[in-house]
Amino acid sequence: MSVRGVLYVHSAPSALCPHIEWAVAGILGVPVNLPWVNQPAAPGVMRAELDWVARPGTAGAITSALAGW
Repeated sequence: MSVRGVLYVHSAPSALCPHIEWAVAGILGVPVNLPWVNQPAAPGVMRAELDWVARPGTAGAITSALAGW
């Protein structure tokens, strides 16, 4: 069984973007390259979104991995 989800990163400093990709890749088990774009509401930060399909519990695991950031 698999589940689908979407990860929305609304605001992240550009220096943190590779770390977010690394953390999400560790959960999903595949390389992740998020399509980062400038966040027009907050100059100097980035935003991205990622559709994913994985095992149940993945959303919680991603949330836990990113909660410390």
